[in-house]
Amino acid sequence: MNKDYLNLVDFWNKSFNLDENAKKELKSSINVDTDYKDLAPSRKQFEVLEGFKDCKLVIDYGCGSGWASIIMAKSGAKQIDAFDVACNCKEMVSLYSEVFNVSNIINPQTIDEAWLSKEIDNKYDGFFCSNVIDVIPLEMAKDIIKESARITTKDAKVVYSLNYYIDPKLMEERGCKVDNSLVYIDGILRLNSLTDEEWSSLFKQYFKDVKLVYYAWPNENKEARRLFILSK
Repeated sequence: MNKDYLNLVDFWNKSFNLDENAKKELKSSINVDTDYKDLAPSRKQFEVLEGFKDCKLVIDYGCGSGWASIIMAKSGAKQIDAFDVACNCKEMVSLYSEVFNVSNIINPQTIDEAWLSKEIDNKYDGFFCSNVIDVIPLEMAKDIIKESARITTKDAKVVYSLNYYIDPKLMEERGCKVDNSLVYIDGILRLNSLTDEEWSSLFKQYFKDVKLVYYAWPNENKEARRLFILSK
């Protein structure tokens, strides 16, 4: 599990690296008043993120570029902690926050896999996590779900956005390495593929209600990606 995790951190850290030319191009190409509405791949995702507008303190766990943090900040969320284990994410989130004039709202930080377990109880009234727990080892995913319930308030808005389910046996037939629900591509863990029911059973250990909304990215014919909207 540790090897898988370290390989993932290195993979995503390289994915979020921007050179100086890319930074300049990004700054010059953005309309700060309207372009944030296009950061979410799906309108349904955008609407869910708008729902954090009344939150006082939100955590965007595994924030990546910070696209969700930007939407929540522009929608009215008061303060957002945008955290990721990939150190290049902090620089990218800082850049996006500056361009969209929300640097005073978004707090980007690089964390490690143990950070959640050290955070205090009932701190956040909002928790958003996109495409994290379904691309890491299962035991780590279970820990994140457990800790997200602990660090959020009783009336918190909690949302997990996940990729669509793919039968691991099908991925194995396509040449991927498969270990139970884990799918590897070129030696890197790329998917922890669990069914709707399997994810729901994990969430229900810590959350009272589980609402499932399907959505699609542009050019996808079927709404198969998943938003799990949870309440304690």
